[in-house]
Amino acid sequence: GGRERAARLRDALDRGPGAVASLDPLGPAFARVVEHWSAGGRPVRVLHDEQRMLTPERIAALGPPHGRLAGVRFADSMTEPRVQVADFLAGVARRIAEDELAGAHDAELAGLLRPYVDPRSVWADATSWAALGQRGASSTTSR
Repeated sequence: GGRERAARLRDALDRGPGAVASLDPLGPAFARVVEHWSAGGRPVRVLHDEQRMLTPERIAALGPPHGRLAGVRFADSMTEPRVQVADFLAGVARRIAEDELAGAHDAELAGLLRPYVDPRSVWADATSWAALGQRGASSTTSR
């Protein structure tokens, strides 16, 4: 019964006004980035790769972090070096996380990635989360 209720909720969220695809991690990740970098109370401006998902309506629908968002500028990743560097680093982080999920633990790489993993991430694998998640940082040393 829970699965059916979850599916109905997901479908309702996906069809609502200003809907953000419920399984697309970009919206929540964008909101967390704004929240993190504006933690001192200073509004932030975001430079992001051109993205159809981040419409003005969807950004507004993200809620509270929007008040700390001073602006968003989109750039072509082919011509904007800052976006190229961010894409490269995101790719490296994803590869480290995928290796952890596949059971290829590398304590040094996991330790380097850990500060950049949101402690509120949804992570389905306890072993790799223990290596990558900030909450599991102490358990990594015992491996």
